[in-house]
Amino acid sequence: MKKTIFSIAVIFSALTVSAQTTTKPQPGAQSIAPKGKIYGEKVDVKTAHPIGDLARYMATRPSITTTISAKVTDVMKNGESLTVKDNTGKTVPVHFAKIGYKFPQSLVGKTILIDGVISKQMTSTESTPQGNNKGSNTAGGYAIAAKGVQLMN
Repeated sequence: MKKTIFSIAVIFSALTVSAQTTTKPQPGAQSIAPKGKIYGEKVDVKTAHPIGDLARYMATRPSITTTISAKVTDVMKNGESLTVKDNTGKTVPVHFAKIGYKFPQSLVGKTILIDGVISKQMTSTESTPQGNNKGSNTAGGYAIAAKGVQLMN
């Protein structure tokens, strides 16, 4: 009886150990090891998605937390925000989620990793005063609240 109980316990523990899985990166994700300067918090560089895959990667989700790679097109004079472009040519604004961090002007034209929350920006159509129209929401682009930014080179 003791051998049977012991055998069952060993089998269950073996099954439990073999059931452990590792997380696999999403399709299209790249493994990146950047060596550049970090602005804000440390960037999670396990996987990064190119900004061109943003629409496909987000699909129907209103927001995601991930790391993306993009090329900086402009940094505002005060350094509080910057813009990057997606593969369709739309500009995507990026700002720090926490107050106190600034983007340097030297980032313009460089490829960076952005770790943070990407959210779809919704634009609404308002109803008429008579109530004939029910308003609707449509996706109007993206915005990124960065926890951290890291230079690629």
